[in-house]
Amino acid sequence: MRALGAVMMALSGVGLASVVFSGTEAVAQFAAPLALFGVIGWGAFWQPRVEVSDGGVTVVNTLRTVEVPWPAVQGVDGRYGLRLSTSYGRVSAWSAAAPVGPERARGVQSPAAGAVTERLEALRAAGHLEGAKLERAAPRTTWHIPLIACLTTFVLATVILPLLA
Repeated sequence: MRALGAVMMALSGVGLASVVFSGTEAVAQFAAPLALFGVIGWGAFWQPRVEVSDGGVTVVNTLRTVEVPWPAVQGVDGRYGLRLSTSYGRVSAWSAAAPVGPERARGVQSPAAGAVTERLEALRAAGHLEGAKLERAAPRTTWHIPLIACLTTFVLATVILPLLA
């Protein structure tokens, strides 16, 4: 997925460079959609990831990040990427690659789900999760406000700027 994001960002950059040298009318019509294309490439395909740490699982999706502590993780489903069943509800990872074809039919987990399952089982086997209590009523969630603002701005500019030109 990162390769797709890199290609989208590169194409956006090349397109923007081309538009800048084509005059103000071309900038008004094409700069915002090209920038939007690059920002979508970064936000949807480059930035998302799953981080497994001693404290829990951090799922960085396109518009928000969700931090799930280990005591909240009840189950891991890796058939379609990564889906965590937690005390807070389901948390899905946009960036986790899913197994395909025969692997999915055989119940093979995604690499991200395998990493989460391995760490969860090790913590349970060591007794670290016995009697553990949740510190919060909901997982720590952080919205990606700068990305949302950029997307909103470029969508509006894509619609409005050509009308003004």
